[in-house]
Amino acid sequence: MSIDSTRARPVATERRLSVPWLTVLAFAAVMAYADGFWMVALRSAVGSIQRAQEPFTTWLRESTLVLPVFIFAVLGVLNLALRRFGPELRTTRSVLLTALSIVAAGTFVGVVQLVISSMYDYRLQSDELIVMGSMHGSCNAACLDQLQQAQISTLIRAGLIVAGLVLISNLVLVGWLLAMRGGRLNVTGGRPGANDAPEFSSSGSRGQATVLVTQRPARSRVDDVRLLLVAALLCSAHLHIAVIPEHLTGWGAAALLLLLLAAAEIAVAAMLLQRQRRAVLVAATLVAVVPLVLWLSASTVGPPFGPHAGSVETVGLPGTVAAILDVITLLAAVMLLRRQASLARRPSASAHARALLVSALVAVTFIGLAGTALSWFDQPGSADNPSISHSHTGT
Repeated sequence: MSIDSTRARPVATERRLSVPWLTVLAFAAVMAYADGFWMVALRSAVGSIQRAQEPFTTWLRESTLVLPVFIFAVLGVLNLALRRFGPELRTTRSVLLTALSIVAAGTFVGVVQLVISSMYDYRLQSDELIVMGSMHGSCNAACLDQLQQAQISTLIRAGLIVAGLVLISNLVLVGWLLAMRGGRLNVTGGRPGANDAPEFSSSGSRGQATVLVTQRPARSRVDDVRLLLVAALLCSAHLHIAVIPEHLTGWGAAALLLLLLAAAEIAVAAMLLQRQRRAVLVAATLVAVVPLVLWLSASTVGPPFGPHAGSVETVGLPGTVAAILDVITLLAAVMLLRRQASLARRPSASAHARALLVSALVAVTFIGLAGTALSWFDQPGSADNPSISHSHTGT
């Protein structure tokens, strides 16, 4: 009796490097809350009195709100370091360059945050000067211009000082974290390729031994686009839920419409995580097209129905961000409907790139959330400020 054995060669799989989330969150958190402290300090010194109340609560809330932006910045730096230096930073030069890049990215985000806050403070201060001048009647137009120029000069000088403090604090905190880690900086997390080994199974029949190689299905670009679609749907649902409270005191049907839309987006996202069917992709296309059309109508010719039908509404930050998310949802769904076969032949992006994509969507969503004028974000009564309140549907 002879035994015929077949030996199969293991198939090498592409190594997928994970994201060092503990490193990302640590660097992002210390810079977000430190830069938020300096922003609140600047506001308390030369900012608007309306926004200088409850500084600790304001610091905690606004720093947490901008945390996803810092996460995106740190992830971007680590992704660049991975491409330039590889999965391991073996030299002191590579570690220092990566750490300094993290400081630079965090400082850029912090300075942009300072500029936006100072511009909003200047707007509020200018309105206060106009009201005070009209009440006392002692300041004419020339006097008002001088006061506004003095405000601008004060905000610029104070902003430059605080920007320097932001840079110094980010440098110290990043250096402190790096020292706490023994001078080592992880660009990737876990053990690369640990889960990529092929699995072997054997079976015998009638004196023949066969070795079969089983391999887990590799990710493709379809998985990346589906992740983008699910993330965009969930982010859109988050924004729609956030603007529901401001509609409860107005037209109740708009609040109900937003609630149903958010529920539909969450349901479609959950179905996409389980199974990717054509009907689900068509549903994703619909839940993106309907609010996008309503927003475009409200911003150009006015909403087609409701108490403000035909009245063009001002384009606001939440509506613009939600429209961007709807466009991303629509494009991702169409790509899966029309080009799924070609996408399946392309390899998946790295874990860093996927995390960078999701963190970018979350950061953009939190920026839109900052413009919903929720009572917990700014001072009480800010929801009554029409300059920063705008719904996605425009109703």
